[in-house]
Amino acid sequence: MRRLFSAVAVLASTLALLAALVHLNPFDPICDALDRLFGAAPKWTQVTNLYRDPRTQEVTRGDDPVGSLGVLKDYWHDCSGVRRVVFFGNSQMHAISLAPGEWPVSTPEKTYVDLVVDDLGRADPNKRLYRLSSSDMSYPEVLWELSYMLDDPDLRPQTVVVQMNYQAFWSGGIRDSMLPMLRRQTFRTRIETLADSGAFYAAAYIDAMGRYDRHFVNAASGRGLPGNSGPSPVWSLPHTPGYEIETRVRSWLDRISPEQHRADLKESFENVLYRGRLYFLQLKPSTARSISGSRLMASRSAVDSIAALCTANKIRLVLFHAPVNPHVSLYRTVEDQQSYRSFVADIAEKYRLQLFDFEQSIDAKYWGHLLNSPDPLHLGRTGHRLMARQVIAAMNSAEKN
Repeated sequence: MRRLFSAVAVLASTLALLAALVHLNPFDPICDALDRLFGAAPKWTQVTNLYRDPRTQEVTRGDDPVGSLGVLKDYWHDCSGVRRVVFFGNSQMHAISLAPGEWPVSTPEKTYVDLVVDDLGRADPNKRLYRLSSSDMSYPEVLWELSYMLDDPDLRPQTVVVQMNYQAFWSGGIRDSMLPMLRRQTFRTRIETLADSGAFYAAAYIDAMGRYDRHFVNAASGRGLPGNSGPSPVWSLPHTPGYEIETRVRSWLDRISPEQHRADLKESFENVLYRGRLYFLQLKPSTARSISGSRLMASRSAVDSIAALCTANKIRLVLFHAPVNPHVSLYRTVEDQQSYRSFVADIAEKYRLQLFDFEQSIDAKYWGHLLNSPDPLHLGRTGHRLMARQVIAAMNSAEKN
């Protein structure tokens, strides 16, 4: 009897604390307190009123590429005969971190790619530019999305501009939001071919197809995971007490808290962990590192395949070294920098590509801050304008050659 009472008390206390956690969300105040304690830049320096146009941007930033590219397909279909240019890159293309001396404005702000779209669009009405950027972009993902676009005549570009950034060689794999692209069978066939190629990124593609089959195909058909066919045992998962309790708790949470609120709560908790990593462990995105092993090889082989794919499809491919904050050194050793730049130069030479170097082109005073440290990736308002000028000059030069 005493054990039963203790179990009920523990369960009741857990549910009460869970309800309080959902309603109070203590994580945001913790983040604010840590930011004040460690002297982080004000939140308003991270611009949120950004210009949005689904005809020129993947506005979900990687969260729903199928939906975004569907809008683009319809737009480009109605613009027959125009020259299509696609920019691939990471969050540097779609984020603004205000530099010292810059203040918020009420009008929507444009990043450098948006400014390039404006300028080149005015100069040549028969040209359409599109920004396909996502946070923590990986080169296997660029190859994935480019393959998807080449699979549809209404999405096929004539020019592809790819941002080269040392940090991006650290990223790998295919994010869950890109898996629904596999619903198109012809694209699935393309990915299967790449997965069978033996390239270093092939394992990521095999994993992506497996996750798609488990979470989308099997869920839609009502089947369990592969290998679980046949009659279910009496003690199957849906019949266990733990499963029943979890199901009822989830139903209760759905009643007392919307799903979006819980997603925001999860993000707030992750922000606390992120600040702990930055403030206490001193592990920052700007921390110099050496990239080696399977991640490096997967990224390199993906870049090579991007160049080979563009060459085979007679698509002009332009590469550029992304600018980096001069106050930040991303390379742990001189050899890291030499290896990265040598690889990119070799790819450009192998496929006869134009390569532009903007790595040291933006002065440190035009960069924002990431919490209490110099931002290694995100430009301020003036920095974006300076970058736009350089890209416009580079694109004009590329068109002449």
